[in-house]
Amino acid sequence: MNPTIVQFYPDASKSLIALTEALLVSVAARTRKPFYLALSGGETARRLFELWRTRYHEPARWKNVHFFWVDERCVPPDSEESNFYWAERLFFKPVGISPDRIYRIRGEEPPGHEAERYARLIAERLPDCNGVPRFDCTLLGIGEDEHVASIFGNDPGLLQSDDLYAVSQHPATGQYRVTQTGEVILASREILIALVGERKKELLHRLVSRQEPAATPAAYILSHTTRATIFTEIELHSRDLSL
Repeated sequence: MNPTIVQFYPDASKSLIALTEALLVSVAARTRKPFYLALSGGETARRLFELWRTRYHEPARWKNVHFFWVDERCVPPDSEESNFYWAERLFFKPVGISPDRIYRIRGEEPPGHEAERYARLIAERLPDCNGVPRFDCTLLGIGEDEHVASIFGNDPGLLQSDDLYAVSQHPATGQYRVTQTGEVILASREILIALVGERKKELLHRLVSRQEPAATPAAYILSHTTRATIFTEIELHSRDLSL
């Protein structure tokens, strides 16, 4: 398995600050070029957006960043289930991010059609890496069931799909999603992952202590990249520094 760096901090807030500082170092290194960032959703993303609004609210910090999505629920943009909704409410509008640098997945459109449209969009906008569009940074979450993006354990084919974005379905709720596939995630120059909160403790311990490879989306991604870093406040007995 490829090593994944795990960085430990005193609390969740400091973990999210450290992740943000790492992101902004990469952004600053590419000030003369567009910086292509893929955002995730969920509770941790909301905490991150709130942090950016309060601590990193100067528009100049974000002037060359173009915002895309790792995945989106198939709901309208004004739905509280929408990943875009929270980014827009908590970060984009308060900070004054220009709409022409925000590329949302249209969750209100037919899922298959939208997956194809968004795939064409990133193929046109992003630089190519061995035939796959390359984000400069992907902010990735890991679910307690070890799903990543909206790639769930019931559809592992999306990890190696030739499609750039595809339609997935939540195994419990049946909700449709539009998601990046595994090859797009792995092509990213950098993958930053926040695992914070009590609910992620068991997950991190499982990832660190596992002796044999597991057939989960998270295990697949972490075992196929050397460019991922996990930021966490969760104490491990061994305080291992890599997975």
